[in-house]
Amino acid sequence: MLNNIIGETNAWALWIKLEQLYARKNGNNKMFYVLIKQLLALKYTDGTSMTNNLNSFQGIMNHLSTMGIKFDEEIQRLLLLGFLPDS
Repeated sequence: MLNNIIGETNAWALWIKLEQLYARKNGNNKMFYVLIKQLLALKYTDGTSMTNNLNSFQGIMNHLSTMGIKFDEEIQRLLLLGFLPDS
């Protein structure tokens, strides 16, 4: 998976590549878009429980997994790092 997206330099290009790799031509297609958008929009909110924020992340990952869409652990770690605050 990482080999497929490693050359992408911005969020839009990454989105297009993920869409090409994982979008299916069936009823799950719309749910895929919704979940990926939610995943990429996740940001830690100061003053909220880290547990709640991590549960949101894991919930989206679990939902994608039930749709047959699985991310390598390295990609999951990168997505999680992007979700965490800078400081």
